[in-house]
Amino acid sequence: MSELEPKPDRRKFGFRVVRAFLITAAYAVFWLIIWSLTSMLLARFPQYQTFFSVLAGGLLFFAFAIALAEGTIYKYILKIIRAFFLMAYLTYATNGGVLTISFENLALTVEFVPLLALMIVINLLEVARVLLQTIEFAAQSPKD
Repeated sequence: MSELEPKPDRRKFGFRVVRAFLITAAYAVFWLIIWSLTSMLLARFPQYQTFFSVLAGGLLFFAFAIALAEGTIYKYILKIIRAFFLMAYLTYATNGGVLTISFENLALTVEFVPLLALMIVINLLEVARVLLQTIEFAAQSPKD
């Protein structure tokens, strides 16, 4: 290492990891509350637990990674990947916006394609917003 290169600061990185962990823990408490409120209502929906746990786990991963990458270009890349993950997973989990719930002798089909399209448009707007933030971040001069 030459004298001009900055030395890695382990203490600063440790604080970033702890901060990311605390943010993720707060999100986990939120998802646990959502789970406890909705699990009884949707207990008859057979794939609910799997869909919910994959969605919550994915979003918790992105919360940790984005908080850890704060102040870098990777933060914006992870936000874009998160938006595409949400679009793809919501489309997959809802079977393209048509949800069928089967009870003992009754099948209920709910079609909410317009709502799914709205969620996809919101995520596409999020991608556009993050791209603009990325351009702004890249255009800023590095701090001395």
